[in-house]
Amino acid sequence: ALWTEEEETFSIDFLISEFASSGDGGFKKSTFQEAAKCPKVKFLQQVGGEKTVASFQSKFQGLKKSYNAVIDIKNTSGFTWNDQNGAGIALKNHDVWDGYAK
Repeated sequence: ALWTEEEETFSIDFLISEFASSGDGGFKKSTFQEAAKCPKVKFLQQVGGEKTVASFQSKFQGLKKSYNAVIDIKNTSGFTWNDQNGAGIALKNHDVWDGYAK
């Protein structure tokens, strides 16, 4: 399924609203089932395939992986971070990036 930024934001907001009912670091299948119903109502003109329970779970795992990578980079010595420009990777600190990428 293809996701617009608006659909991603809406989905993240939905999952945040359901976080209290999640168990030990993970959402229940019923949460993803409810999440899959939302775009059909909110976004009548969806691009790509239908947003199913499986596609929501996959999207969430991808976003979670990206989030964890950003947190890891923010906590790695030698990197700087700000929310506007990200990691600010420049040629002058390529050695830090090369070390991180290994």
